Amino acid sequence: MNIEAAPQDETPNSHLLDDAEFEALEELLTSDAVPEDCMDLEMLDGYLVAVLASPQRIAPERWLPEVWSAHGEDASFGSGSRMQRAIGLVRRYYNELATTIGEPEGWEPFCYAASDGDSLRIGEEWIEGFAQGLELWSDDWDREVPEDAAQVVRDAIDTMMAPWADEAAASAADDAMRLQWLEIAVTSVGQIIGQWRPLGLAPVELLSVDEPAAPAPASAGRNEACPCGSGKKYKKCCGAPR
Repeated sequence: MNIEAAPQDETPNSHLLDDAEFEALEELLTSDAVPEDCMDLEMLDGYLVAVLASPQRIAPERWLPEVWSAHGEDASFGSGSRMQRAIGLVRRYYNELATTIGEPEGWEPFCYAASDGDSLRIGEEWIEGFAQGLELWSDDWDREVPEDAAQVVRDAIDTMMAPWADEAAASAADDAMRLQWLEIAVTSVGQIIGQWRPLGLAPVELLSVDEPAAPAPASAGRNEACPCGSGKKYKKCCGAPR
């Protein structure tokens, strides 16, 4: 498992963030440019894996706002330019995962190493992010695929979530056990995606990552979606008083 921000290996995959971009994303997600309850990198990783594992494409307009805050329009953003930078890096991270998940030795969960005094332990935020991403799946996703494929996916999800849902087991598990659970998650995600590919579902669709220019006050109505892509109303985002 990736523990802390390990350096990226050289690879021909042009969608991978380099070390500087990876560190910038990690820093921005905990900065004053985003709401206080913004996902950190570990939770974002799990969240995007679930989004990408869906049999139906989940549009950025649906998943991106949840990255910044669980409180929707109550979110408060800092610097518009730094927020736009964060949006661009999140979209790039989405593309990185989209081109590595399910590939042999191409992906593993990103998790922070726990330290003494931490209230959260290895993998807890990752699996919480994954569970939040699952909530964006269509309620009837299993009605639109063959039953045998749907059952494989249901079983894979149950297998990877079960250890974390057992409070007694989760409390007693040491770090080594939690890393094993994350390895099960990698296998389960591979099984899920493996059901969609023969059916032509969940194709890789990369996002534009060009960072938008800071919008002028006249570029959007105050109650319209902010041009920066945050998913918030303009008055709650780049148009908010500083």
